[in-house]
Amino acid sequence: MQKIATILLLILVSSIACAQVEAYEDATITAGLPVKLSAVYEGYFGTLVTVHDDDFAGPFDIGFDFTFYGETASQFMIGANGVVSFNLSQGAYRDPVSIPNNKMEKAIYGPYQDYFSHGSINSNNVYYKIVGTAPDRKLIVGWCEAPMYNCADQKVTFQIVLFETGKIENHIINKPKCTYLLNKATQGLNYNFDKGVQVPGRNGTSWTTSNESWKFEPDGNDNYTVNQIDFLPEVIVPKSNLTLTWYAGSYPGGEVISTSTSLIVNPTETTSYFAEITLCGGTKYYDEVKITTIPLPTAFRPESNVEQNRIFNVFADPVDNIQNFKMYIYDRWGKLVFDTDNISQGWDGEGNNGQLCAAGVYVWVIYYETEKNKLTNKGSVTLVR
Repeated sequence: MQKIATILLLILVSSIACAQVEAYEDATITAGLPVKLSAVYEGYFGTLVTVHDDDFAGPFDIGFDFTFYGETASQFMIGANGVVSFNLSQGAYRDPVSIPNNKMEKAIYGPYQDYFSHGSINSNNVYYKIVGTAPDRKLIVGWCEAPMYNCADQKVTFQIVLFETGKIENHIINKPKCTYLLNKATQGLNYNFDKGVQVPGRNGTSWTTSNESWKFEPDGNDNYTVNQIDFLPEVIVPKSNLTLTWYAGSYPGGEVISTSTSLIVNPTETTSYFAEITLCGGTKYYDEVKITTIPLPTAFRPESNVEQNRIFNVFADPVDNIQNFKMYIYDRWGKLVFDTDNISQGWDGEGNNGQLCAAGVYVWVIYYETEKNKLTNKGSVTLVR
């Protein structure tokens, strides 16, 4: 269970592995009090690059020495059409190719196809990010919902990941079909005109896929093994492409209550809230927080043998998140008998004058201020003697 931040609740800190959205734990509060829900994206934000149609951008630093077919590279180029290349003089290219070839050498095709409109300059779809620490660093290069050439309504989303250890992973979130050039696409590694490896059935042929991952593992200096692996893309997105949605009650299908990272809710009954983040290509992750509510007591007895029954109070922890808290207690004639601005201080049946209040029904009014709202609750409680 993730962690959800609150204003009026007991905070518990916990986390799970591979978290994509972080918040604070489940909590119990007094019914009707304000709760602040805050979701935090825990993945990576990629740095967007500007690429011209069919051309290559760069060079960029890999961040570590990477060995490709026995050659060590420290920089790379990003091709608009789905290519990472270690040939720093690589020129523009867009025609279908099969591996091996001498058109785009020392390159990773992940997949290579014609993307973007003719002559366009694109700065919202292609990104990269260097993550981790030596000797386990990674370079992530991604295409986020890039439009296919002549099929602008069809979007491709995929990642090419270089590991400092030398292996390569290729995660395809969505690769749809485009009739242009018969939808020919190539996925694999190309070193030169006679050396390279391909994903079976994807060598300048027509194909589509989604939610699929492949691994290329070095096998000496002249070859790589190619294997399909469990689909587990990197949790990464350009900052402008991240969306967050809050649902109440259930997920999916619950009531959408906010698209902000933080919001204030006032549950009067136990409610589950779900924070959903959506990344490139519609990849979604969510976290659930259950807010359990307990009612304010309707009666209390200061002389009770049960400690919890001796005081009328509001459950609120941590108290330092409360602003301008006030609680007022009135007798049945409307006379103020007790008030406090300390949320940790309940009413023990004693008046402000130090005298014991008589048994009977009293009216309580609670005023408090959140970051954005001023709220008032009121009701009645019976003092038992």
